[in-house]
Amino acid sequence: MSFRRRLAVIAASSLLLAGCAVPGQGAAPGVAAEYDGTTLTTAGLDQLAAAWAEDSDGLVAPTRDQVATYALIGPAAVAATEDTDSPITTGVAANVASAWFEYVGVTDAEISDEVVEQVREILAVYVLSLTDEDTQAQLAEIAADVEDSGLFSPRLGDFSAEALSASMADAQTQASNLGLGTYTFIMYTDVSGFSAPDVSWAARD
Repeated sequence: MSFRRRLAVIAASSLLLAGCAVPGQGAAPGVAAEYDGTTLTTAGLDQLAAAWAEDSDGLVAPTRDQVATYALIGPAAVAATEDTDSPITTGVAANVASAWFEYVGVTDAEISDEVVEQVREILAVYVLSLTDEDTQAQLAEIAADVEDSGLFSPRLGDFSAEALSASMADAQTQASNLGLGTYTFIMYTDVSGFSAPDVSWAARD
């Protein structure tokens, strides 16, 4: 580690120990993101990612930025599906989650409520992104509002509607290449609206 990097690490550590936010971080220490009255902590995101891995026997394991993406855009996306022909209810999400985990090889999966809720959010984003131009515009507006109004820790990265759109396009391409068909939504687990932070000491862990 270079001398300059050591100084940066020491400075960042000192600020955290002092209870101050790291420069460039809009949220308090330990907080990964804040948006529309919702606070996402780093610990909470890690617990949600761990729940995915535990419920799926490690076969579905989204990262912190991926679960954060859906925690931020998911609630509004779910609400938006209520105006479509495919509203995503908790019951629908639970049934899809069971079929999904069975499809990837999980036997007799016991899926927690928090994972079912995030499956609901994933399905909602999937439906909006593919239904028609109107729903795609709704999803773009949701993402733009998160980008404009959210506060994010540099350890999580910068959220942008552009990054989300590119990530969804990648997911659709991968699903097509794999021939997933009706299970295309599976690849949306890998969707993230975050790009890596610019500052070296705030790299994701």
